[in-house]
Amino acid sequence: MDASGKSLLTIRRKRLSLADNWLVFDGETAVNPLFSVRKHVNLLNTKSLAHVSSAGCSGNGSGSSWPRNKNNINAILMYEIEGSYTQRCCAVYDDKRRRVAEIKPKEAVRGVAFGMDVFRLIIQPEIDSAVAMALVILLDQMFGSSRRFLT
Repeated sequence: MDASGKSLLTIRRKRLSLADNWLVFDGETAVNPLFSVRKHVNLLNTKSLAHVSSAGCSGNGSGSSWPRNKNNINAILMYEIEGSYTQRCCAVYDDKRRRVAEIKPKEAVRGVAFGMDVFRLIIQPEIDSAVAMALVILLDQMFGSSRRFLT
């Protein structure tokens, strides 16, 4: 939400899907998603946590060598999230493999230790802060401690 209480983004879980998929919409709308986020499930590459793809746009002609989303041939991979969310140590990379956001544990100050729910989100100018925060919320849905209580 912004300072006036207006929703910046809406996150909806995609139903009837074999993998964990979410759609992110602009504001409070639920039409024409801005992008989709898919939990990465691959036993060979455990470093990757999730893929963020454009939601069905026809591409930007940049000739990106990143893999395309298998469910939608027109969706281009925008970001890849790597690391360990459970340790609060992960990074978001753009399509050129530049680190655009990073999650790190908050360091103890004067002997006061923080729990795993307290962390730093470091955002570079190449990513919108609302998008970065939406990715943190989605990572918590995928890998957070509340995940084990969901049925």
